[in-house]
Amino acid sequence: MIKILVDEDMPRPTADLLRSLNIDAFDVREIGLRGATDQEIFKYAQKKGMIIISRDKGFSSIVKYPLGTHCGIIVARLPYTFVRSQILSIIKRFFIDVEKSRLPNNLTILEVEKYRIKTAARVI
Repeated sequence: MIKILVDEDMPRPTADLLRSLNIDAFDVREIGLRGATDQEIFKYAQKKGMIIISRDKGFSSIVKYPLGTHCGIIVARLPYTFVRSQILSIIKRFFIDVEKSRLPNNLTILEVEKYRIKTAARVI
């Protein structure tokens, strides 16, 4: 089972939504990482074997977070005008549709109507 660490720039109910889909998910606000830096969140996720989900585009930097050197990162590139229900709907659809075994150790870019999974070898 994959484990997801939800960054605080995601809607508060994201971890609950993921848990309802039988995904082991934790919100940084639930585990004492509120206000933590990206690097602190990254280190925690690596230590615990978790995939980070965030809207922070900084996590999509393959220079800072080289492909194949982390447990997995999902960057939700969604319009900042989207309300919580729109974001949660996209997150839910993504986690229902995606083959979850493809997420660990890769960078996934999630957009409104599509997603891309970048691996160390190639983009899928």
